[in-house]
Amino acid sequence: MTNRDGIRIELGSIMRELEANGFDEVRVEFAPDSHVAGEVIAGVARQGLVAANNAADKTAPDSAWGSFLTASFAGVSVKIGSLWSDGALVRWLDAFAGELRAGGLSGELRATETIRLPDWVRQIAEPMMTAYVALSAPGDAGAAGWAERAARWAAEAGGDAYVSSAGMSQLDTTGDVAAHLAWTLRVASSGSLLYADAQASRAAIVEIERDGQATYQTHDTSATLEDRTGRARAAVLAEAEHAHYAFMAPTPRRAYGWDARGRALPPLRPEVPATALSVDAHLWNRFVPDVHCMQLLTDEHLAKVSDLSRWTVTPVAPGRTLVEAPDLAEWLRTGGPAPSVLDRARADFGRVLVSADDLR
Repeated sequence: MTNRDGIRIELGSIMRELEANGFDEVRVEFAPDSHVAGEVIAGVARQGLVAANNAADKTAPDSAWGSFLTASFAGVSVKIGSLWSDGALVRWLDAFAGELRAGGLSGELRATETIRLPDWVRQIAEPMMTAYVALSAPGDAGAAGWAERAARWAAEAGGDAYVSSAGMSQLDTTGDVAAHLAWTLRVASSGSLLYADAQASRAAIVEIERDGQATYQTHDTSATLEDRTGRARAAVLAEAEHAHYAFMAPTPRRAYGWDARGRALPPLRPEVPATALSVDAHLWNRFVPDVHCMQLLTDEHLAKVSDLSRWTVTPVAPGRTLVEAPDLAEWLRTGGPAPSVLDRARADFGRVLVSADDLR
C-alpha cells in the first residue's frame, strides 16, 4: 500500500482486479476515512476525475482514462480504462489522489467489489409486467423517500439485492439497500435495484433516471396474471402522491428506461416514436402518449378526456386518479388487445392523447 499524505493507494488489489479483467479496465473506489457530506465526496471526486484525465492526457500515448463515476457502498467508484502500462495507471491514481487530498479528504483508493447480475435474470425473454412512473426528479422534495418506497416494493420478490449504476453492480448484504440506492442517485445519472430469488425464479427490478422517469418490473413464473398486474398496480399506487403520470404495459425483457415501451403491446400510435417518451418527458403531466389498460392521471389529464364511462375510475391521491380497463385480460392477452378495443379506447381518451405537433 502506498500512502500519499492521507490518501492510501491499495495498488495490489487494483492490479489483481485489473488482471482478472484481462488488463482492459478496472473499477477503483475511494473510501473516505470518516463521515463526510456526500455532496462533498461526489464533488471532489468529479474534480479529481477531470484532473487525473487531464494529467494522463499530457503523457499520451502512455496514458489511462477514467469515466463512469458512480456510488459504491463505501464511497464513490470510477472505471479506469485505455490502459497502456502499469505506470500509466499509477500516474492516473496519483493525480486522482492529489485532487482528493487537495479537497481535504483522506481515505483509501482500492479495487471496487463488483458482481455480475445473475445470468437467468438477464436472459428472461417473456414479457415482464412493467409499471412506468413519471416522478419529479429523485433529489426534489416531491420524491422524498423514493428510495425507501422502491426498496420496499422490490424486496417483496425476496432473494438477493443488487444495486447498480454506470454499468457497475454490487451485491448488497448490508441491510442498507434504500440508503445505497439513494446515494447512487446523488452521484450518478441513473440507478437500479434488483431483488432476485433464483430458487423461486422470481425477480423485481426498479430503474430510475435522474429526470424521475422510473420503471418497475416483475418476473414470477408461478404468479397469475392477476398477481403480476397487482404488483404493477402496487408500484403505481406507492408513488401516486409523487407521480404526475404512470401507466402499465407488459414489456419483453428488462426495461432500462421508458424507451422500452416501444417493444410493449399494444404498439404505440404511429405518430409517437418510442424515443418521445423520454425526450418529451415534460409533456406527460398534461398529455399521455397513448392509451393503456392502467394509467395514473392528474386532474389536468382528466379535463381533456372525452369519456371514461366504460373505464374503472378510482381517486387514489389528491389530484390523482387511477383509470383501468374493466377487462385487463383483454389488454394483456398474447398479441395485445383487439384493434376495435384499442380504437374505442383512443376515442374515449380523446384530446389527452398527445398530438404530433406537441412532440419535438
